[in-house]
Amino acid sequence: MPESRHGCGIAYGAGVRRRLKKLFEDGRADISYLNQAVWRVLRAKFRMGLFEHPFAMEETERELVLHRETDRQVSGQMAQESIVLLKNDGVLPLAAEKDGTLRAAGKPVRKIALIGPQAVNARYYFGGYTHLSMEEAMHAARNSMAGVRGRQESEAEIRLVPGTQVQDDESEEFDDILKLQKPDCRSLMEELRAELPDVQIDWAAGYYKAGADTSRFAEALDIAKDADLILLTLGGKNGSGSIATMGEGVDSTDINLPACQDAFIKEAASLGKPMIGVHFDGRPISSDTADEYLNALIEAFTPAEFAAQAVVHVLTGAYNPSGRMPLTTARNAGQIPVYYNHSNGSSWHQAGSIGFQDYVDLPHTPRYYFGQGLSYTTFAYRDLQIEGEGGPETPVRVSCRIANTGTVKGTEVAQLYLKDPLASMARPVMELQGFARVPLEPGEEREVIFTVYPGQMAFLDEDDNWKIEKGTIQVGIGAASNDLRLTGSFEIREDLKIEGRTRKFWSDVTIQ
Repeated sequence: MPESRHGCGIAYGAGVRRRLKKLFEDGRADISYLNQAVWRVLRAKFRMGLFEHPFAMEETERELVLHRETDRQVSGQMAQESIVLLKNDGVLPLAAEKDGTLRAAGKPVRKIALIGPQAVNARYYFGGYTHLSMEEAMHAARNSMAGVRGRQESEAEIRLVPGTQVQDDESEEFDDILKLQKPDCRSLMEELRAELPDVQIDWAAGYYKAGADTSRFAEALDIAKDADLILLTLGGKNGSGSIATMGEGVDSTDINLPACQDAFIKEAASLGKPMIGVHFDGRPISSDTADEYLNALIEAFTPAEFAAQAVVHVLTGAYNPSGRMPLTTARNAGQIPVYYNHSNGSSWHQAGSIGFQDYVDLPHTPRYYFGQGLSYTTFAYRDLQIEGEGGPETPVRVSCRIANTGTVKGTEVAQLYLKDPLASMARPVMELQGFARVPLEPGEEREVIFTVYPGQMAFLDEDDNWKIEKGTIQVGIGAASNDLRLTGSFEIREDLKIEGRTRKFWSDVTIQ
């Protein structure tokens, strides 16, 4: 179908619909594409029962369908499993002794200084495109969503975060949205006080969600001076419109923490207290300051309704973190694009003959690698076995054994990476082709088996045909894309062209 000369992914208006209709009527656009799209929509409606029940459910029906306890359990599980522990020098978990005393790295914690606007405002825990975010956008002075207008207030009526173009949304008007939609959703401060009744939790805003303003520092530093532990909530506001610092149509040239948050971390570090950072946002944390000064760093992204509960469970060790980074994290915007599956010989795997192995002013390597994440226990990999190599349609069995070598229960995320080093077309330096969440008790060992299909390594050749190419496929299994514990290879002994729709995209996994 011809590309719109406007270059926009979403088209609006009757004029566009008329032009599109004429393309099909004139035969310039293939009607089979339209039929296929309509068929997908109709199938989805049939599955949802909309032809039998076309109207909205009654309130009692909605309660039964939309507010089931099993759904809440799944939401809580998702929140916990998505949290990534990026740094920990031993300060976590905050262990409770038999007498109820909380300890961090062996030292008693009787008073915690909780700093940051995200600590008391649960709206920060919801990302863009959520129901809450869409409602917030309707109250924002300016909207960034295509086709949706904000309140369009004059600039004089908008309260901005000092020194920025970001609208300050710390008001009852916005907080009432959360009370209406999620009345039981706790903030991090509420959850901490409920879970740690014997610990004094003092809060101060400390800084804003954006900008470089330091006017809130003094109160927060006073609280921090008297605390045994400093817990910082970091990041901006993921959402829509002028209240957000990132989201659709909300762009920035700086991917690092706001300057005010970096500055506060540096000042608080001079107090000599252990500091833990919890980052909430729609993009990953990237901060030289956080890397240098924080004793522990948790990447929480936007865990939604059960965010506070999930974070507290990770902080106290009630849940051993098992989240892994779903993307490669740049050190700053000048390093973008940066991703783990770049082409052979490029990015931080470029050849030495290129010149500088790094940038003049920073490394080529990412701040955090794809698949990276820490645990409160340790895991060992052994006994890689590769069986069944041969024909382009012969599955290959790749297995290994993983053991929990630490003292607490944990879940290892074993990751399988494949690489075609000498293909006829440029291929990625590695590709994630399977992973397994392996729960293990201390001292327990289990076998993980990946069934690899050669078609997973198929690629489009120069004639745009899907091709499984003969040659050596390198195998790596480990805890992250930069932490492969076991390596090997298998051979594909002949070429085969296949239909793209029939090929496998992912390895089957068995845990024994």
